[in-house]
Amino acid sequence: MRLSEDKIKEAILDTDPDIRQRAIQYFAKSSLTDTSIMPLVIKAVETFGREDAYHLIGLSRDLPQTEDTIDWIIGELNNSQSDQYENYTYNISMLLTRADVALLLPNESAILDSPHLFPGLHVSISERLQMLSWDEATCWQELGAFCEKGKDKQYTNEVNLGYANHIVEALSRWGNECEEKVHNVLKQEIEDYHNNPMKWLEPLMVRLAGELQLDSTVPMLIAKLVEDGGDLLNEECARALSKIGTPTVINAVSEIYIESPYHFRLYATEPLEYIHSDLAVEASLNLLQQEKDRSIRINLAFALLSHFSLKGVEAARQLLLGRSLDLESRGLRDCLVENCTIMGERFPEYDEWRAAQRTENEEHRQRIEEIGDDPIGLMQFALEKMKQESPSSSQPKLNPPVTLQNKQRVGRNDPCPCGSGKKFKKCCINKSSG
Repeated sequence: MRLSEDKIKEAILDTDPDIRQRAIQYFAKSSLTDTSIMPLVIKAVETFGREDAYHLIGLSRDLPQTEDTIDWIIGELNNSQSDQYENYTYNISMLLTRADVALLLPNESAILDSPHLFPGLHVSISERLQMLSWDEATCWQELGAFCEKGKDKQYTNEVNLGYANHIVEALSRWGNECEEKVHNVLKQEIEDYHNNPMKWLEPLMVRLAGELQLDSTVPMLIAKLVEDGGDLLNEECARALSKIGTPTVINAVSEIYIESPYHFRLYATEPLEYIHSDLAVEASLNLLQQEKDRSIRINLAFALLSHFSLKGVEAARQLLLGRSLDLESRGLRDCLVENCTIMGERFPEYDEWRAAQRTENEEHRQRIEEIGDDPIGLMQFALEKMKQESPSSSQPKLNPPVTLQNKQRVGRNDPCPCGSGKKFKKCCINKSSG
């Protein structure tokens, strides 16, 4: 049994900020189109204040917006007091990067003239608005030109992937008319990425498959993920499978999971986490019982907890009992405690673990406050914490093609550099990614 979404929505207005964030995480990466979530986030900000509200706002980037919520965002960007709160106006600005561009068009001047709009977003928002007028042929032409121009580039930070993603967004408005071309690209087996525009077109078509929620592409996406085309392609495959969000995805992952290599099992936990269904709960529980690698077992436990299912409580608890907790395990413990708080469930260690979480969070907050905006100090703090821990498992090194790697990159599934114990995708990626 899973907790009802109405109950999870109620937790968005809980007095505990950790509980509010936990509730938002449920909705943030799912393919739900519920427009009632963002108004609850706004109510939480108005109720509990804007100090540290960037946490909640950062988690809300993928939530669907409405005319009313866009008006509120613009109001915050014009409020003379907004910039006094840490990262608040930055994350408010970032809400506009995922909002339906049709909602932005009537407010173009008001948005671009907002005094607290993050300066780096002016070009991005203008690009998206401009692409509203593009027909399908123009979209394909521009996407092809982008990939051709970047064919000799090796790293993702050498090309403007944000611009290419905007083209994919524009293409998605043409719906299933794009399906055949997506299939034609994804069916190709690419042996050499050197000086090849396919190094960019392939992951972009994977992204488009997700935006269009093309169930027909699931076998091809699974095959791409098994092949390990590098971090960019792997992440886009995991994202697309999560966006498609059908039982076909869960069944396809489950069918080959146990016999698949480490990298596949690592990335495949994402759709198991973000596709909220009883089928995903059963699949996660079954795979957890068969998985041997402790780090991926923790990922599967996170996936189970993400559904607010009673079955996830004992499974996660058993992974934590009788062990000295490292950073990753503490993140799982915190998630378990927060889930049970929202669900009204208790287990024997609940009070002890809840108290430990609060103590550690306060110590962490004080240390981060002392470090301030010093990135070197932040990294040193993270390294200090990691040195104090024993690795939870021996993880194989991933060696994907260099053409798809980003320099000095923190993976979404890596521990967050801030030392919180949470994965980067559940922590500072919402504060720092652009």
